Amino acid sequence: MIKIIIMVIHFFTKGEKDAGSARQRAFLVAEELNKMGIRAVVHQPFLTLGSTSPWLKKIKALWRYLKILKGIKKNDLVFLQRTVYNKYFLLLIVIYKFLFKPKIIFDLDDALYLQSLQLFLKIKILTKLADAVIMGSHALAEWAKKYNSNVSIIPTSVRFENYSKYSKEYPSVFNKLNIGWIGGAIDQFENLKLLVPIFKKLIEEKVPVKFTLIGALKYKPVYELFQGIEGLETEIIDSLDWANPEMVPSHIQKFDIGVMPLIDNKWNRGKCSFKAIEYMTCGVVTICSPVGENNYLIRDGENGFLADETEDWVAKIKKLIKDPSLIKKLGKAGQRTIEKEYSYKVTIPKLIKIIQKL
Repeated sequence: MIKIIIMVIHFFTKGEKDAGSARQRAFLVAEELNKMGIRAVVHQPFLTLGSTSPWLKKIKALWRYLKILKGIKKNDLVFLQRTVYNKYFLLLIVIYKFLFKPKIIFDLDDALYLQSLQLFLKIKILTKLADAVIMGSHALAEWAKKYNSNVSIIPTSVRFENYSKYSKEYPSVFNKLNIGWIGGAIDQFENLKLLVPIFKKLIEEKVPVKFTLIGALKYKPVYELFQGIEGLETEIIDSLDWANPEMVPSHIQKFDIGVMPLIDNKWNRGKCSFKAIEYMTCGVVTICSPVGENNYLIRDGENGFLADETEDWVAKIKKLIKDPSLIKKLGKAGQRTIEKEYSYKVTIPKLIKIIQKL
């Protein structure tokens, strides 16, 4: 086994622990590395103190970053998690790399390069600058390979035990299916619209369902979208304490089916399927649109369902409510998939191999 000679891994993130990508791809990863005897620290201030902050805050943040970078030793490693929002921090990193030649890992979990020319250029610079690039999906990795030969795919993963202790226990008979969705509804509004004709068709065919949406963020159009469906029982929760490791799985446990509808576009093809991963870790049977990374996660009919058109979604939901043994089987198979392929006990060793090579 190759000996790890790195003294410290220094994580820089976009946001704090309540930001999903920072939590799952930096904070918890650092905790797991520390458990394995590899020292890792997550540095503040976070890049939410971006380029638009008042100059006094901006200068204080940059001065603190300078002090942190100055303290990084030769054999340490710099881990940049989604650090694309602050142009001044980016400039610091470029100068730091040029002067001191530190080993850098750049990590990304969304196709942010599609959002603007400025983000495209920042991400391209960091991708070319890094000694290793980690992408959360196959689509992201294909893009990154144009600018860096050392690209790996590590999906956004979970601490399995935090979720599996909230494993779904399905009843033998269903009176009503609770179909659930969790996330940030404002950014996902167009995807959520795909559910409307599905619910209308289910109600028309007298299929007893309830819809639970977590993460509405007080966004009025979300309330109007689903509360306007006549005959649909809805429960809408604005937000949770996302940083609390018990909160999300304890709510997912109440779902009978977790759904991840996606419009087929370049942005969604780059997504990491984390929503579905969370459902599946709790043993909740999952139905996803066959878009992007979902096609790698879900094996249709084996560990969940892929559904495209409205009729396909409706048929598979009806199939589940008629066959409780199938819903239990798919739920358990999905949970095994996460444990074997998407849990930290699998993905952290992959990260360590990347570190060893550097």
